[in-house]
Amino acid sequence: MNAKTEQLTYRQIADRLGLSVDAARARVRRGGWLKITDNSGTVRVSVPAHALTNPNMQGEQTPEQSEMTATDGVNAELMNTLRLAVTTLQRELDRRAEEAAQDKEELSRLRDDNADLRARLAVAEARLTEREYPTDGVNVGGEQAPDVQVNAQGERPPRTWWQRLFSV
Repeated sequence: MNAKTEQLTYRQIADRLGLSVDAARARVRRGGWLKITDNSGTVRVSVPAHALTNPNMQGEQTPEQSEMTATDGVNAELMNTLRLAVTTLQRELDRRAEEAAQDKEELSRLRDDNADLRARLAVAEARLTEREYPTDGVNVGGEQAPDVQVNAQGERPPRTWWQRLFSV
């Protein structure tokens, strides 16, 4: 074993660097480190000694950390854009919820008006039916209707030709 490299398995690399096994495999692939499979099928990687040093102790950064540092400005800008979008969407949602509440109130009022109008229509239809088909001097309300219809001046309206022809 060379003093500048160590032969480690993926698990050992992951443990030493504080990574997952998959991240260690990716690190080996990116680094282009030499891999040797022994007779038992275990893969051993020739890891350079400088790659195994703790970056926090020496102040160095791993490639993943340096990538994050380079993109922190972009990430912060994206985060601010996303926060602004979420705030805008939340305001729009609140506005539409308020409109929906107002629409529900309006619908309730219109339903009440509809019920009132239906009741008035039923009374008007009953009156019309009573005019078309009199019920022997008794109207729908149960009141006795006068035998002779008179206008506001107390006069009897003129009869049409068919009333004169068929009246008794």
